[in-house]
Amino acid sequence: MVFCNHVILLWAGIICRLIQSIDAHSGYDIPLNPLNLLPFYAGARFHDFHHMNLNGNYSSIFTWWDKLFGTDSQYKSHTEKRKKQERTVEKKME
Repeated sequence: MVFCNHVILLWAGIICRLIQSIDAHSGYDIPLNPLNLLPFYAGARFHDFHHMNLNGNYSSIFTWWDKLFGTDSQYKSHTEKRKKQERTVEKKME
């Protein structure tokens, strides 16, 4: 509210934040989501891991703070483990 010098800018900021919050809490990682075009955007998977673990992934929009302070390390290891499991399943299917 301090940086908005017009009520329209205030409402635009509130609407953008509301859309982001709905996306992060929806539980769905929509592949063609235009928010995924933002660099370092957290998204639903990142935020769902925060709710699952409650120890890391504190960023609500951009992940650079978690990368800077290393609070995304558990998420990184979790995603790597999941990718390895997917690869082994694909090899078994062949």
